[in-house]
Amino acid sequence: MSTSIKRLVCPRLVITQPMLMPWHGLFAQILLADRVLVYDDVQLPRGGGASRGFMTRVQIKTSKGVEMLSIPVQRSGQGNQRICDALVGATDWRNQHLARIEQAYRKAPHFREIFDEVVLPTYRNDSEFLSDFLVGSMESIASVLGVATPFERSSTGEWAGELSSTARVVEICRRLGVRDYLSGNGGMDYLDYEPFEANGVRVHYMSYRLRTYNQLHGEFTPYLSLIDLLFCAGSEQARAHLETVPVYWRDWPVQIEGRPAPIPSIAADKN
Repeated sequence: MSTSIKRLVCPRLVITQPMLMPWHGLFAQILLADRVLVYDDVQLPRGGGASRGFMTRVQIKTSKGVEMLSIPVQRSGQGNQRICDALVGATDWRNQHLARIEQAYRKAPHFREIFDEVVLPTYRNDSEFLSDFLVGSMESIASVLGVATPFERSSTGEWAGELSSTARVVEICRRLGVRDYLSGNGGMDYLDYEPFEANGVRVHYMSYRLRTYNQLHGEFTPYLSLIDLLFCAGSEQARAHLETVPVYWRDWPVQIEGRPAPIPSIAADKN
């Protein structure tokens, strides 16, 4: 059942597509938010491989190096479909994922705690809907981190679905009374800043601090599912480890023709 947006003052908003047990950067961003909206009524990316981004796949670290966990999606005969309407594949991927995660992290200091409190609840979700599974995986991680902000879904409310792109985000911000929109850095590719400014909304991008921690299986790599950090450091230390600084778009350090641009990759911070 659709519900109307609750119109209340909301200083900081994060909008994200649903993702499979995402990396720590997203949760560092969520910890700064007063409200989190999961965009699951937009079109599911078509095709496979890199074109999917990290919605249905995520990296873990194994004795053989970084490996990808992927959720199969029913696409045959579906054409364009919204994320919230997409169905997961009928193969035994849940048990396959569980076996690979257990093999990769069974020697981690916090394996039992995180496997029981995050991984098992995630994979016991037997919904056939992709969005249900992805959001459930995010909620399981959020729970052990102590994130109190609920994940609201754009498919279950009146979230200006008649609009698209920048216009939709601006309208959501206006209705919620948002002061600061905390955008993922992919927004640099398409956001139009003038409508935000006209409505008193400041767009911020995330300056992630890629701090190292003791990982299994060799040299440190930062772009893994947050479960890697949880397995290796535990939930309390993981939350303390999450750090990002929101930077107003006009102050972003790299600008091309007056627009923010991605910062070249920086080595992980060892401090």
